[in-house]
Amino acid sequence: MPKKNLSSSGQTGPLSVGNVVSASLRIYRDHFKPYFGLAFVAYLWLLVPIYGWAKYSAISALISRLAFGEVRENPETVSDARREVNPRMWGLFWAGTLTFLIFFGVSLVGGLAMAILAGGAAAIFRQNYAILAAFLVVAVIAFLIIYIRIFSRLLIVELPLAMENNVNASSAISRSWQLTKGSVGRIQWIVFVGILVSLPMTIVVQILTVIVQVVLSAVLGRESGLFYLVYYILIVVLSIVSGALVTPFWQAMKAIIYYDLRSRKEGLGLKMRDR
Repeated sequence: MPKKNLSSSGQTGPLSVGNVVSASLRIYRDHFKPYFGLAFVAYLWLLVPIYGWAKYSAISALISRLAFGEVRENPETVSDARREVNPRMWGLFWAGTLTFLIFFGVSLVGGLAMAILAGGAAAIFRQNYAILAAFLVVAVIAFLIIYIRIFSRLLIVELPLAMENNVNASSAISRSWQLTKGSVGRIQWIVFVGILVSLPMTIVVQILTVIVQVVLSAVLGRESGLFYLVYYILIVVLSIVSGALVTPFWQAMKAIIYYDLRSRKEGLGLKMRDR
């Protein structure tokens, strides 16, 4: 049975959640070996401060660029895509840093706001703990909704930098914000389903972590300094492998979302913005 390609499927409306996730899984499956190898190297680079983090950003964006080429039926080789992405490495790093600072600021402001509201609610309602608890639950839910919406607006920040010319760190954030306008609800559902797809891997890692801890405790004893050394080395290895397994799926999903948004808003299928 031939594979359905998104760029030639005749889709006029936005891709459904199922379309995006299934296409991400297909790209992940068809290119597992090279994408996993790239993601594994990217996670190893995370062990090196600053420069290694920038390399991680570049390799993650490289996977998305490769997946984007597959969606457009215009695939690139890894070496060709790397030549395009590597000069933008520091831009990708600063875009990631700015995005982190945005989320940190939102979390800080949200935390302070909830603390003030909690204090005010406690003074007003005093002994009425049921109303106080309900008020706090509503406040937390409101904060999560705002946080998730911002996350959805900034989900594809690295794609403009990886795919378009004349884009820097700050304009990449603006570009992601512009492209995702009007599509936040659908992106949230895509992310939710993506989390469900990734959940088995998270569960497996947690189970393996417990097994490692139990086995090492029996063999080395918890009081041994060697226990902690071996335990943390194995946990780092598990984290790198699990991250490398999941990352290509998420980067492919971002590439498909980016392709879909640009196709509908800018006629990407006819002409790329940077050409």
